[in-house]
Amino acid sequence: MPAPTKAQLEPVVKGLMLQNGLQGENAPDLAGAIAEVVATALSMLAQQAMVAPGIACTPAASAAPGRLM
Repeated sequence: MPAPTKAQLEPVVKGLMLQNGLQGENAPDLAGAIAEVVATALSMLAQQAMVAPGIACTPAASAAPGRLM
């Protein structure tokens, strides 16, 4: 599953800003910047986090086979 894009996150960020009372002349720009940073971070995490199925790990670390590498 790919990470969400800036365009997908921006309406969510704008809604959260309005809900929490963050308003002003540059509020839309701030929402765009926050959405871009979060989208980039999620994209980088999705590229770097790999699950290795079938590689057993200790029962203390996980109940299922595989772990984050």
